[in-house]
Amino acid sequence: MLKQKTAAPADGDQFPLSKFHLPSALGNVLWHELQLCYGFVRRDLGTGLLPVPGFALASLLYRKASTEEIYRVIPYAFLYGFLYLYTFVVANQIDGVAEDKVNKPDRPIASGATTLQAAKIRWVALTSIYLAYSYTLGVEKPTMLWIATTIAHNFLGFANFGPTKDGCMGAGCIAQLTAAWAIGGSQSEMGWEWIKYITLYMLWPIPLQDLRDVPGDKAVGRLTTPILLGDTLSRIYISAGIITSQYLLVRHRILEYRYDVSTIVLSVLLAIMSLAVVFIKQPSKLGWSGI
Repeated sequence: MLKQKTAAPADGDQFPLSKFHLPSALGNVLWHELQLCYGFVRRDLGTGLLPVPGFALASLLYRKASTEEIYRVIPYAFLYGFLYLYTFVVANQIDGVAEDKVNKPDRPIASGATTLQAAKIRWVALTSIYLAYSYTLGVEKPTMLWIATTIAHNFLGFANFGPTKDGCMGAGCIAQLTAAWAIGGSQSEMGWEWIKYITLYMLWPIPLQDLRDVPGDKAVGRLTTPILLGDTLSRIYISAGIITSQYLLVRHRILEYRYDVSTIVLSVLLAIMSLAVVFIKQPSKLGWSGI
């Protein structure tokens, strides 16, 4: 028996599409979005994203959460950390186009991969999503602190003066870790015992990134800590602050619970790394401009 041939579709007709089919235009849009997203966040994943799931995990382990709960909660923490980072870096790059054209010309706005107006729309949309998501997690208060800090830092000029810039980053650390600890579900008192020392420890290295950005910061009239103090004095200031805050962190949050050879060796190594800030420089296209 002969099989009947399937008639070819007439002009204007199409074969039914698979439910997994992705039109090339939509695929191009999604790929472009992924590239833009990576371009915005790639330099700050370690400090903006990862501390949130890390500190949320510490909170979960502190209250002896089950393995099943840990697997369930950590993805929420990752998403929160991503939005925490993404909202800030977009605002930061909206404010820093002139500087980025000197220091980081590959960033999306500076390179022309997206427009300034499109970035502003992106920031409003991301911030709205971030705030709404924080309400679902019950961490809207630290989220609002971070949004206010983002606005002050990037749109009200706080980033243009070293002490206010560093203070904004300290507030951001508090907001980030407070939210992460709450996502993990532990009582806030123990979380704050860690957060206050970690924030102090993180506050001093903030001007490190400004050491390499001096040419661009001068071009836009910023007075960051390295510009205010000069290269050598700012390195001494940063190192002294790191060593002091490191002592407080190690003494009150590590050695208080564990005192052995491993913790002592780790403390010594951290002190050596802190002192190295004074002496180690790396060349850049513009000369010896910082680590």
